[in-house]
Amino acid sequence: MTPKPNQIEKLLLELMKIKEKLEDAKVILKDFKVRSERLTELKKAKKELGEQIQEEKDRIESEFYEDKDYEQSKNDELTHKNQLKEKNGELRHAMAQVNVDQQLSTYEYNIKGEPLKMQVERVVKVYINGREEK
Repeated sequence: MTPKPNQIEKLLLELMKIKEKLEDAKVILKDFKVRSERLTELKKAKKELGEQIQEEKDRIESEFYEDKDYEQSKNDELTHKNQLKEKNGELRHAMAQVNVDQQLSTYEYNIKGEPLKMQVERVVKVYINGREEK
């Protein structure tokens, strides 16, 4: 279906007007910020407690670095994350070539005796001045 003349321009204009109204509302809402001396004190205490928690966590983790199993597991984790990323990319590439003309495709597989249902959705994304509109 082809859009009517000026339909896209009209929609873009309406979109920009709504964005301007949203920005105006955000500016007004900034004036309604919660402020109090007690709140400031509590935030400061929270920050100090957070620092103490982080120091204790760092102290405990430093003991882990001396363990060979920990070091090996961290290396394995990094390796497997990279392998997973590569395989996901390969799967996406392979699935992009299947049923290109369908908007939504569903596939059922049996992997290691477990049923697996996969859906592939063709998605149209709109970018205005390089920013994705959601």
